[in-house]
Amino acid sequence: MLAHVPIALGIQIICWLIGRSFRVPTHASLWIGAFAGSAVCVMREITQREYQWIEAFGHGRRAFMPSYAGLQVWEWNQHSLEETAAAIFAVVILAAAVQLRR
Repeated sequence: MLAHVPIALGIQIICWLIGRSFRVPTHASLWIGAFAGSAVCVMREITQREYQWIEAFGHGRRAFMPSYAGLQVWEWNQHSLEETAAAIFAVVILAAAVQLRR
């Protein structure tokens, strides 16, 4: 159920490693990683919602879909909302914990 969490944390850690190689402060690279990890998860759910819309209303054709269909968060299913919220929570907790530790 929580497949997004390791993906988001992995992206955050990769951003931290890249930042470390360029001598970027740890807190900055972790917060940038938190944003990147969160963005990947949100974009995946937007894409999933677009596919669901195409199947349900678009007769299998993307051309019939309005451009905002994936952005209607209130129409995401419960699983999508929980996965995305858990991933965002995890990366924010990690970045905040490291920042408070320093």
